Amino acid sequence: MPLTKPPPPPPKPEFEEPSTPKDFNDKFKAKETTKYMNPCALEEKASMKCLDENNYDKRQCDYYFMQYKECKKKWMENRRTLRRAGQL
Repeated sequence: MPLTKPPPPPPKPEFEEPSTPKDFNDKFKAKETTKYMNPCALEEKASMKCLDENNYDKRQCDYYFMQYKECKKKWMENRRTLRRAGQL
């Protein structure tokens, strides 16, 4: 069987800015140590809602999961920058 090139990956979708509230860093600094805070709560809820609506078929919800991952990535980059600057 001859080898063929795999198809190119689909283009990466463009996402809106993450839904992180502007005052989230202040709230994060003031929170109790054990309290969980999610800066990407809207993206998380959208991905879970999609799973509910599609019988937990994750393939149907790839867009929402990628959006959530992008939000978390931007949040972590922001946290690293602030930590390096000594603001956290």
